[in-house]
Amino acid sequence: MGAAGSAVELLVAAGPTIPDGRWPAYRAMANAVATCAGAGTEVALRPITDRAWTELPLFSGTVPEATGQNAVNPLRYHAELGGFVKRQSAAVDRLPTVGKEAAGSDPLGSLAAAGQSLRLRTTDSKHVVIAVFNGWQQTKTLNLFSYQRDPAASTAAAVRSLRASGALPDLGGSEVVIVGLTAGASSMQISDAQLAGLCRFWRGVVEAGGGTLKLCAPALPGIGDRG
Repeated sequence: MGAAGSAVELLVAAGPTIPDGRWPAYRAMANAVATCAGAGTEVALRPITDRAWTELPLFSGTVPEATGQNAVNPLRYHAELGGFVKRQSAAVDRLPTVGKEAAGSDPLGSLAAAGQSLRLRTTDSKHVVIAVFNGWQQTKTLNLFSYQRDPAASTAAAVRSLRASGALPDLGGSEVVIVGLTAGASSMQISDAQLAGLCRFWRGVVEAGGGTLKLCAPALPGIGDRG
């Protein structure tokens, strides 16, 4: 989830942008970031809503390191580490109540906010963005969901529009992980091909922003639908 000294932006679906029945898995994936992050990793948790660009982080902190008194007293270190995990987990548990009135989902805004934040971090650290959401961008300006349409078909036009408006996420040098993809309600009749198209869309956006898409999948390895 991040080597020692990394800067991690954790973007997670909030409120009504959390797909039905997927919260246990989303919660497990979000919490796995804190428990697996290396010592010294800076972690910021941002909710994905329809106003993601302006949403402030619900949590930010640095994974404790086994230095100083922590190196002398292992019990002290484990207590500090446990405190960090509990604080991050408590912030994750607030996500279902954030953005209750959200009328869409704006992961592009979250990516842009994360990219801006990472530009302020030290340049010698590894930059990682982990986004946990259903994969669909659904706002008035860009709605990827169209009945039986491949989302990847929107990539070129979306990137051009984002560049022209200055809204293309600046992900230069960042590794990006996108998980949580789902077809949603059965009435949407989403095909496997459309889900694959979602990953092609996000790969195009991430690469246009200078980042590298390392994983695009329904879940992190080892974490299923039930978390």
